[in-house]
Amino acid sequence: MPRARFYGAVVLALVLFYYAGTSEVAWLYLLAYWVAGLIVASFLYKLWNRGLSGEIVVRGYKLGPGSPTEELPQAVLNARPAGRTFEGDTISIDLKLSSERGTRGPARMTGSLAGHQITAAAGVVPKKGWTAQTFIEQARRGPVVSTNWTLDTGDLLGLFRSRVQKLTDKEVALVLPRFTSLASPPRVRELEASTAAVRAGTGTELFGAREYRPGDPLRRIHWRSSARHGELIVREYEPPGIQSLGIFCDPAPPTPEHADQIARLAASEAWDCLRSGGRAILWSPGAEPSTFDESRSIWALLEWLARYPAPPAEWDLPPPRVSDAVAVLAREQPKVIDALEAVKHRGGDIRAWVVGDAQPDLDAPVQHAGLGWPL
Repeated sequence: MPRARFYGAVVLALVLFYYAGTSEVAWLYLLAYWVAGLIVASFLYKLWNRGLSGEIVVRGYKLGPGSPTEELPQAVLNARPAGRTFEGDTISIDLKLSSERGTRGPARMTGSLAGHQITAAAGVVPKKGWTAQTFIEQARRGPVVSTNWTLDTGDLLGLFRSRVQKLTDKEVALVLPRFTSLASPPRVRELEASTAAVRAGTGTELFGAREYRPGDPLRRIHWRSSARHGELIVREYEPPGIQSLGIFCDPAPPTPEHADQIARLAASEAWDCLRSGGRAILWSPGAEPSTFDESRSIWALLEWLARYPAPPAEWDLPPPRVSDAVAVLAREQPKVIDALEAVKHRGGDIRAWVVGDAQPDLDAPVQHAGLGWPL
């Protein structure tokens, strides 16, 4: 792909040929041929400058002040999935160039990372590779996505440019919400990453529905739902003897700051529940709730909250059947309040957090919180 410099070089060569012919100055011909020769050499160099590839890799993380990582038990930290950090931390990312044909260059990578436009360029890319480091400081909650990344090569004079690779858009990291213990007094029992949840289906209380998995008893298939959705759907039942906490989140926070605070409060409630030996289920009207298998994993629950508010699910699932429930709202949400009332009607304890000054019509204890963290 010719660049503006190429057209300038062509014009310069034509002008030199013109003046050489009209002025009969021989050395102008020589200069014109030199310019033409440079254009041809640059084009041949551009054809040679291939075999490069680019990659975006997370190198590591630097904890921000007050990061929950410093307070988590080692057993929990050992179970942390790769590519997970907390809001406020700094993410170190490598932009890598490699050459399979030996030393090449120049090359340039451009694209967007976490909404910021980034460019990295190398004059020489050795066979062992080249790396540039960039940082995402004070990371915000949510996926860190790389988009529109391209790798371009060219010649030494910058007359030509060739796009050799278009990198696939991908999620390079996931920033989890911060949380803390809201319990008073502090819990004694702590969650161990190796704790296995009791398998759904051992009780008699209907818990919810999910897609069929190999090994599920055929008698648990809900045929009416299966026909409606075009795939097998099975019933899940409440295991006996385990306290469950439903955390019902506002489906439409008014601002990203409200959503962040709702996620922090919900994560803190889930952490306290797991530390006390219970299990937590996250739900928001219109979104897919966290699954039963995730109800004893703090990392799975944090990932759900990192993506909150999530896009609408394929079908609107009812709130899960839980023993107790807490709502985290920014304003009055009838569906969430109805879900709380249903838990109360079954004999469960209910309460609510409200981010801001809203006054929901709810017959339950309500605590208010601002947008600052920690509370």
